[in-house]
Amino acid sequence: MAAALFEPTLSISALRPPHLSETTSLADSLPSVNFGFEDLRERMARFTVRFDEFIENGRKRVLEERNQFRMNVTELQGKHSSNHPKLKVENPSR
Repeated sequence: MAAALFEPTLSISALRPPHLSETTSLADSLPSVNFGFEDLRERMARFTVRFDEFIENGRKRVLEERNQFRMNVTELQGKHSSNHPKLKVENPSR
């Protein structure tokens, strides 16, 4: 009668949790963590757009200021040359 109660599928080893190396890796047993990489990627893309606009506006401003400076120098050279025809003023851009 004792032999009838024993079933090979319900052995002691079946009641114990499986060994990690047999079924899963150690990484699979760790909790899932969301680092927010998608949010970070989106924020970085928005920053890149804003930064590129900032750089472009800075370049335009520097170009405008340089052109204004050159026009002022040219205007001053013209006024200076008309007042002193024998005085030759060199071009500052050379």
